[in-house]
Amino acid sequence: MKRLTISGDACVETLALLITMAWADGKLEDQERDGVRAAASVFNLTKELRDRLDHLLEKPIEVDELLVDELGPRDKAFAYVAAAWLSGIEDEVHAKEEEILAKVGSLFGFTEERRNELAQIARDLEPLRKDKDSWATEIVSLFKAIPSRLEGDGNEPFEVAFE
Repeated sequence: MKRLTISGDACVETLALLITMAWADGKLEDQERDGVRAAASVFNLTKELRDRLDHLLEKPIEVDELLVDELGPRDKAFAYVAAAWLSGIEDEVHAKEEEILAKVGSLFGFTEERRNELAQIARDLEPLRKDKDSWATEIVSLFKAIPSRLEGDGNEPFEVAFE
């Protein structure tokens, strides 16, 4: 079994991106806020990182305000897949979500080919959604499912740890 570790910074910036995507329609539902907070507790984030998330839950930020300079290529791919997955939850992708994904792809330095590859991984993950009423459950499941798709063929067992 392969073990993959996702850093606290990668978790927070991925959650920050998901929050930015959730704000795309101009509002953030209480269920979305509660889900992010619950997921943050599962990821064992420091108080400083949880405080950053709380700030983001209160007021939307622009994509270029995401703290991605320290993220490596794998973490950026992870975040992009998560955002693309979130944009596909509803039947209709909000135009603002498409705009955010385009900006994120550019910020991360992804080619169009890489963006399409990562978007396909996100679409392949859609059947993994089991609990449409709990954002926290969905986010944790998503964070555990993405690495095996990025690092392997999706069939080999992976243990995902959050540090």
